[in-house]
Order: sequence, then C-alpha cells, then structure tokens
Amino acid sequence: MALSEKQMNFVNEYMKDMNGTAAYLRAGYKCTEEAARRAASRLLTNVDVMSEIGQRTDKMQEESGMSVQWVLDKYKDIIMNNLTEDPAVAKGALDSVAKHYGMFKDKVEHSGELSFKVTLPKGFGDDADD
Repeated sequence: MALSEKQMNFVNEYMKDMNGTAAYLRAGYKCTEEAARRAASRLLTNVDVMSEIGQRTDKMQEESGMSVQWVLDKYKDIIMNNLTEDPAVAKGALDSVAKHYGMFKDKVEHSGELSFKVTLPKGFGDDADD
C-alpha cells in the first residue's frame, strides 16, 4: 500500500534526525507536542511507514559504507588503541558498544507503601450474594 503524502512527509522528516515527535510536527500535522508524540509512535508501528524507513536506512548504509558492523569495528579499534594510552576514551567506546548490545540496564528500585481507595457506583454488587 502506498503512503499518503503526509506519511511520506513524515518519513522524509524522520530520516533527518530520527525524532518521531519533531518529524510528525514538521510533516505538517497540526497538534500539540503530546499528541504528536503519540501519533508518531503509532505511525512508527505502521508496516508501510517502517518498510520505507528501513529501505532508506539500508540505502544510506550502503551508500556510505557505514553499516552497524563497520561502526562496531571502529569502536573496537578505538578501544584496543586506547586501553592503556587513554582509558577514558576506551571506556566511552566500551559504554557505547555495551549500550548497543543492551548489556547493562539501569534498575530503578522503589520502596514504600501504596494505598488506594476504590469507590463503586451505588448499587454495584448489591446482588452479589444472591
């Protein structure tokens, strides 16, 4: 199925910075930023929109010669060449690679009490014992 003109505008704008909310607004949709965030999220689940983005991304990688593998190889070179000479640079590269692979997840722990009150409509459940 072909993309609508606004969907194509969205894809064009999305390819600039991969920011769905900003792309949605720049594409000509008129709404609040919150509505744009939600709508962009929905558009990014549209099979046709994602197919177009995927094709363009593949083409950009092919034309530039900069695939994910190429970037990871460069990070590896940076890490290996800076482990002893400049450990901060090596650490930055390692952090980027680890982030790419999802190796370390930030955990947020919550503690405390949670309470809530449920108010049922009048007459709700009156016949529950019958």
